[in-house]
Amino acid sequence: MNKFSKTDKCHQTNKLMTCNEKLFKQNSIASCIILLLFFTSFNAIAQTPITLEKSFDVALANNAVLKNEKLRTEYQQKLIKSSVNIPATNILGEYGQINSSYSDIRLGLSQNISFPKVYKRQKELLTEELKSSVLNLGIQELKLKRQIGHVFYSLLYLQEKRELLQKADSLFVEFKKKSPLRFKAGESNILEKTTADNQRGQIALQLSQLEQDIEIIQLQFQLLLNSETSFIPIKNNNSGFSISVIDSLRSVSHPEIQYWNQQQQIANAVTKLEKSKLSPDFTFGYNLMGMRGMGSDDKIYNSSPRFHSIQIGLGIPIFNAAQKAKIIAAKTNESITANDFQIKQKDFETGYKSALMQYEKFEKAVKYLEDSSINKAAIFTSAAKQQFLSGEINYLEWVLLMNQATQIQSDYIEAIKNRNISLTELKFYLIK
Repeated sequence: MNKFSKTDKCHQTNKLMTCNEKLFKQNSIASCIILLLFFTSFNAIAQTPITLEKSFDVALANNAVLKNEKLRTEYQQKLIKSSVNIPATNILGEYGQINSSYSDIRLGLSQNISFPKVYKRQKELLTEELKSSVLNLGIQELKLKRQIGHVFYSLLYLQEKRELLQKADSLFVEFKKKSPLRFKAGESNILEKTTADNQRGQIALQLSQLEQDIEIIQLQFQLLLNSETSFIPIKNNNSGFSISVIDSLRSVSHPEIQYWNQQQQIANAVTKLEKSKLSPDFTFGYNLMGMRGMGSDDKIYNSSPRFHSIQIGLGIPIFNAAQKAKIIAAKTNESITANDFQIKQKDFETGYKSALMQYEKFEKAVKYLEDSSINKAAIFTSAAKQQFLSGEINYLEWVLLMNQATQIQSDYIEAIKNRNISLTELKFYLIK
């Protein structure tokens, strides 16, 4: 009795320990699931979905480079008031034997001013530079949108590729679990088991590298938006965007072409300003003098200031060789800016044609995959699963079909990414 009681107690103790271990494992698993759900929900809350158009609005308001360009425009706006830069007024005082042996006193002031045309030309030059700054701000906005489009669609592509690999991973995990059982039952060989392990490892490696790529592109996206909020891109519809042919006359209205044309206007304004500096300068003065002794009117005066005079002078640039050299240099710069305009206009038209051909190429690729291949991926996946379960194909054949289906889907999302990026590039040229 006692012996059996001890044995029963031992069994009860072992059962209790086994139950405790199971309970501990269940609690651990439950805790891990709760923590996983917590961090998943935290990341979902921390990251805010955003469309491409909304990301433009955020970047235009927050981007640091764009803010700096706006400050440059304000600087040029305020600089216009400096066009009339009159030199400092000279105040003179004189004491000594000016008119006789007595010591007299004389006070005076004088002011030099340039010919009025000089101030007019300076204002014209500053105004043209302001126009250039405004145009450059518009160009930077367009370039920023183009950068955001590239990063936006690249990040969206990586997210979709991650989803695709995760779906493939779940399928391989499911069949990988069955592989050891099939191997023990003699339904498969060592090659099938090794292939299952290898496929699972390759997908895990791709997912790991993909996560790092996403983090890198995400950092670039946040830098462009310059916002404390962590944004993630969501799909938007590009349908309805019409591609219109652009000619050389319409290209002139693009901000980038207008900017290079404005450089010609600035160069022309510089030449006019340098020419105006050959005009004479003016000097205006006023004097107040005191005198002691007998004046010409036979009156005796003390030294208190009472005599007035004005002074008018004309500064003629006789030694103007240096100024004429500046004029010649300014005319040469006009030729340079004219050539630059022609070069930039041709580059712009070439860039537009290249962007249009790229878009048409990727648009055809997307339509081809949608019409002929993408639907086959689902058929491959469904048929391969049924045939494998029914024993019509082996694991190696199933892997081949699954890889083919995954590759088709991967090609499709990559074609969409390339189409969207090329569309972003094309929109840069079509904006007027």
